[in-house]
Amino acid sequence: MTEFIELLCNKYVFLRRFLCDSAPLVYADTLSLAPISKETVLVLSPNDYWVLAVNLNVKTAKEAVTYAAALFDLSDQYRYEAQKVEENKYILIAYNPNEISTKLLSLPQFSLINKVTFSQWVFAQESRPIHLRNGKYLTTIEGIIIEMDASYINTSTSVELDEVLALPRPFLKTVAIEEFLPTALTQKTLKTTLYILLILLGNLGTQALFSYQESTKLSEKMTEIRKVSKLPETSIEREAILGTLKSKETKQLHFRKVCKEIADLPIESKIIPPPAALVAPNTPSSSAEGIVLIPGSKPGEANRLLVGNNPAAAAAEVISFHGEGIQELAYDGNAINLTIDTRDLGTAEKLKNEIIKHFNHAQVNSHNTQLEVRLK
Repeated sequence: MTEFIELLCNKYVFLRRFLCDSAPLVYADTLSLAPISKETVLVLSPNDYWVLAVNLNVKTAKEAVTYAAALFDLSDQYRYEAQKVEENKYILIAYNPNEISTKLLSLPQFSLINKVTFSQWVFAQESRPIHLRNGKYLTTIEGIIIEMDASYINTSTSVELDEVLALPRPFLKTVAIEEFLPTALTQKTLKTTLYILLILLGNLGTQALFSYQESTKLSEKMTEIRKVSKLPETSIEREAILGTLKSKETKQLHFRKVCKEIADLPIESKIIPPPAALVAPNTPSSSAEGIVLIPGSKPGEANRLLVGNNPAAAAAEVISFHGEGIQELAYDGNAINLTIDTRDLGTAEKLKNEIIKHFNHAQVNSHNTQLEVRLK
């Protein structure tokens, strides 16, 4: 199809403007001698890359390029391009961007170049030797363009480089200059960065707007609540007090719930009465008022009893009771601690299983027939 269009352009000059309008080409080794514009495409010399003609059972050049790294067996610095020549036949190109960029940056007027192409893509259809300004020739051998000395080829039918470059090539394949200068800060990179920043800025602006609208709605609701409740404007103190009261209420409800569940446990309670002889010898018999602790006793003092309204007759005895069931219940604001005495080890194990069954976060420690329980 491309050859047919080029034939029409060569035969009918008036069609060139519509069908064969192509960008001007300049050979890299003669860049200093040619006029340059932003539309100019730079043609790389065959010495700047490797070429390989292969037969691959794939349908597109995009699929063929995936085999290039294995076929060339070069370092990881190389990149690859593929061009379809015939059915299942492709031309693969391998190039090192670092090496080419070093050469390109030393060329004059290089800052105006935006696109680059390979001699293989430009001169592959030219059957005649192409005379270069350095005295050498570009020639095609088995479909691959190479640079050779004049002594190895027949130069009688040669053509000048400028003449070949002037031919129209409307469908020439090119590569963006960024592919050869990955670290260069190009105009395209700046535009892409600017677009990304604008998108991020718009996203942040949208989020800020939504946050402002939500805060405005919450402020209006708080104002309405204040008007209905007729409370003072010291909202911070009020909310702190309400938060504390709600926290206490939640803890109290939880404490009551746990106590109710503890009451439902199958804990058998049995109190063993104290020994019969609790009063010291030679003490008068107690009155009908019974045994009463002396008022005003301080912590740490020995336990004294008032017997018959006579302090002198009281004996320093410690009365202890033994029994089965809950011996101690304490609440520290976060958890309930229980101490439970049981009759035997079997009862203790059975009660332990019941506690674990009813309370998911219960911590139970067994000490023979005694259980220490912590409930949250």
